[in-house]
Amino acid sequence: MNFFEYQDRARRNTGLLVGLFGLAVALLIGITTLLAAALVAYSRGQAFSLANVDQLLGWDTVATIALTIAAVITLGSLYKLRQLAAGGRAVAESLGGRKINIAPHGDAEQRALNVVEEMAIASGTPVPDVYLIEDDAINAFAAGYKPTDAVIGLTRGCIERLNRDELQGVVAHEFSHIFNGDMRLNIRIVGLLNGILIIGLLGYWLLRGSHFSSGRDNRGRAALFGIGAGLMVIGYTGTFFGNLIKSAVSRQREFLADASAVQFTRNNTGIAGALKKIGGYSAGSQLASGNAAEFSHMYFASGLKKSFANLFSTHPPLAERIARLDPQWNGHFGRTDSEPAGISVSAQQDAQVMGIAATGTNAQAATPYQQVLDAVDNSIGNPSEQQMNYGRALLQSVPAALQQAAHDPFAARALVYYLLLHKDEDERHAQRELLQQIAHPAVVREIEKLEPQLQSLPSSARLALLDLCVPALKALVPQQYQVFKRNLIKLLRSDGKVELWEWALYRVLMHALEGTPDHQRLSPKKGAEKDAARFILAAVAHAGNSEYLPAKRAYESGLKALQLGITPLPTATDINLQRLDKAIAIASTIKPLQKPALLKAMAATMNHDGVIEAEEIELLRAIADSLDCPMPPLLVGAPSHSAGATRTDQVLTS
Repeated sequence: MNFFEYQDRARRNTGLLVGLFGLAVALLIGITTLLAAALVAYSRGQAFSLANVDQLLGWDTVATIALTIAAVITLGSLYKLRQLAAGGRAVAESLGGRKINIAPHGDAEQRALNVVEEMAIASGTPVPDVYLIEDDAINAFAAGYKPTDAVIGLTRGCIERLNRDELQGVVAHEFSHIFNGDMRLNIRIVGLLNGILIIGLLGYWLLRGSHFSSGRDNRGRAALFGIGAGLMVIGYTGTFFGNLIKSAVSRQREFLADASAVQFTRNNTGIAGALKKIGGYSAGSQLASGNAAEFSHMYFASGLKKSFANLFSTHPPLAERIARLDPQWNGHFGRTDSEPAGISVSAQQDAQVMGIAATGTNAQAATPYQQVLDAVDNSIGNPSEQQMNYGRALLQSVPAALQQAAHDPFAARALVYYLLLHKDEDERHAQRELLQQIAHPAVVREIEKLEPQLQSLPSSARLALLDLCVPALKALVPQQYQVFKRNLIKLLRSDGKVELWEWALYRVLMHALEGTPDHQRLSPKKGAEKDAARFILAAVAHAGNSEYLPAKRAYESGLKALQLGITPLPTATDINLQRLDKAIAIASTIKPLQKPALLKAMAATMNHDGVIEAEEIELLRAIADSLDCPMPPLLVGAPSHSAGATRTDQVLTS
């Protein structure tokens, strides 16, 4: 099963989850109706039986009960989902998390940040916000609605008790939840359970009200007490079944995430070692936060004490998970409390320990057509061991000064401005003058300060550097961000046309910061997805060909690959920023199993002359990212050469 199949299954699982909770709501309505009928029968001194429910209540009353219960659950769910609208950040902050991307404290936090950044760059996803939970337990979680608002949460025990291989295994496990579409499902479970729990809370408040009500109204107190007790029973019965559903859904996904982590890291001992340490550690994986139970299904390992007969356990037993990862395990956890923390080197030495030179990487020049097709089928959401190593190498190819700047909200703006400058020297000069007028003077000075390192940056590392900037840019206050975005658009439009290469970097950044654009203006007309695909293929054809006839042949190659009828090629002047954004927004809504065909059609467009250039690969990855299909950096099967000798003109023919 590949990335697109997992995404499709996640969509179907969401429907199944809603169906199961709908069934639970129907049962609650039925139980409430029976309770109301029993109370009416008792008040009238009549015998109660199922056969006379309609006579006791009447269908109007039954309908009112059903609508009331459904309304209470819906409003409770919507209220909770509204609280979690910020995605992963809301979950992390409710658990007391502190964001460490901008200012990590000490080697342990820096090493954890390094591991997350390497995983993100190697897999082609935006670098997520990393939150530290000050808890001695060994645990972690991924939360959010999609990769653009995902966060990785790590406990203090996790970053200090695990060695690098174990920490990488845990982080890979959490990234698999991001790739497999589990995060959105997890947040929806929280919302649905909260809606059901609201009924029980209403009952609790009514019971309190009956206790404090006037003693002269005994009849009223008794009625209030009976209604409150009944609602508590109903609410907590619903929560019981809801937790059963949550546990059943969660357990199987943990096995999948463990297997995916081994695929990412090609190392089963890392994640198995982390699980063994949890089993032998006195603090285990149990979180102390008062909100821990609410998000229990999101954690790497069980964050709560064992429930009755493990009925509500959201995770398989540790021993079962370890046995699947390490069949030779002897079944003993051992004691890890007295073992030294997992950090044996400083963050600065970390790259050398992993065998990565901080001075260079293989420059990506070009990739044959078949390799691109294979990447679409097998590498999206599933980076290989070589790509993981290449991701580390890409990160290390970014000079330390630029990495430090990328973690600062102020300096990160300067990096992005520079990356969007035009290649043509005259256009570049005009854009620099424009920046002098519209950007903060200190940001302009920061560009000048960092320019020597930026000039030596390998072209293959541009997207990596952009991804590193994302968490810092998310920390901008709204007014700063609006000025920054407005300046970016002015830079893109400064020459009166849109260079697709510049737009690609801009779209990667906007997708990471805002998600897919223009959803409120999506075209409802039939065939809008095909029109959007045609427009994207036209833009790609013009990007790789300055003359009309070669662009036309490239465009037609893409249409044939996508099995669309041949239509006239839009002119280069038709390709503008607004239309490109809208086409991407429409294309992002197509079903997951249909997206590979569009990506392959783009590759066919690029390969119309038998050659795919390095910049075209960068463009393909950028558009794939905007379609929520994270494509890892593609390795080149050519002899390596130093980072200082970046060659953007070298190509490989297919």
